[in-house]
Amino acid sequence: MIKIFGKYRYHWQPELSFTIIYWCLAVTPIFISLALLYENTQISTSSFVLFIVFIALVWLGFQRYFEISEDKDILFSRGLVPGYAGKTVISSISKIAVSKRAIIIYDDRTSKGRIFYMRKWPKKYFIDTLIINPNFKGELILIGQIDQYFNSYLKEKNSKITGL
Repeated sequence: MIKIFGKYRYHWQPELSFTIIYWCLAVTPIFISLALLYENTQISTSSFVLFIVFIALVWLGFQRYFEISEDKDILFSRGLVPGYAGKTVISSISKIAVSKRAIIIYDDRTSKGRIFYMRKWPKKYFIDTLIINPNFKGELILIGQIDQYFNSYLKEKNSKITGL
């Protein structure tokens, strides 16, 4: 969770297969660039271009985040993976399943949920902010082992939470 220009950003990664493929493709240009640099005694143009491509792909890889609109009923999702970026109406979210490493968001439109991998603290703050939002009408389902992190949810926000 990062606060930029007065808005909180909750960073996420897509499903594990997309994440692995993307980061492998993002790191490949730097290795090719270093191999070209090793073969030549001077910095070639192709080595420099591949390094710029690497920097651009790494920057784009860190641009996946959620922003919850405070005055509207919209959850903004930024990212370059097809099917993940876009806007979601918060009141259309039927349920959110939270596990140790990921969250699954189910819309009224789709029966399959979208999986977003998040670290522990951004996920906690994102779920807290989303549940407190008055437009959220869905339920929160806790998947997996319920530890101290999930016990605080069960005690404080009992009305919208079910544990599995």
